[in-house]
Amino acid sequence: MEKKNFNKSVMKEMNFDSIDIGNNIEHDIKEYSKEFNIDRTVLNNIEIPKDLKKSANSSFEGVKKEIRKNIRYQILDLLLVSIILLPIVGSINPKLFENIPSVYPIFKSINKIIHIDNLKSLIYISDGKEVIEGSESSSVNTVYIKEKDMTEPKSNNEAIKFIHSLANTLIKSDYKWQCGEVTPKTIELALKGVENIEDDYDRMHLRNSLTKWKKGDFSNAVKVHNYVWEMLDGNVGKAEELDNDQINKIINKYY
Repeated sequence: MEKKNFNKSVMKEMNFDSIDIGNNIEHDIKEYSKEFNIDRTVLNNIEIPKDLKKSANSSFEGVKKEIRKNIRYQILDLLLVSIILLPIVGSINPKLFENIPSVYPIFKSINKIIHIDNLKSLIYISDGKEVIEGSESSSVNTVYIKEKDMTEPKSNNEAIKFIHSLANTLIKSDYKWQCGEVTPKTIELALKGVENIEDDYDRMHLRNSLTKWKKGDFSNAVKVHNYVWEMLDGNVGKAEELDNDQINKIINKYY
């Protein structure tokens, strides 16, 4: 009891008179102290794993399995997408598979059967291009493609269509579906595109013909037009005469 009185007197001297310390402070302190006491028996029963690394890894094994599962699903999805897209890509551009003899002929045949190059060419020719109304003798409207809208042909059919559109600009015909602006740049694009023409003779013949255009000589434009026109299985619009007025404008502007 003296200890208790001592504590009260000390706290009184420290100006803690206003604090109600209660009559059971010693009991409270003992109760609080129990929370910080650790039973030695409990301590002795704690076992430290011999292989801490293995123990730690086992805790994350479930997470690792889930990650591996997700990766397998992603790989499977990628394979499925590839299986679906590869035939489509191969049919659109068989040349991508030229070094795979087992599939290249198949994709090439599909491309020809469904005329994908023709569809691509129609989109290329007509999308956002200027349309010129047909003359009194023809109700056919002509799509005029400006230089800025023309890009290098990347396939056999695109190259032929490209040359045909340039030749249409240089000849007179009641049936001109599309005309490409003839400039040194578009002629150069046509020459690059010629290298995609599959037939060796056609490629050599058109390369030589376009080389004359590059020098400003368009005297062979009717022959070039009808050559590619036949390659495209044309039945209407065969050229017979040069459009000398148009050719002179091109020569005066660029040569």
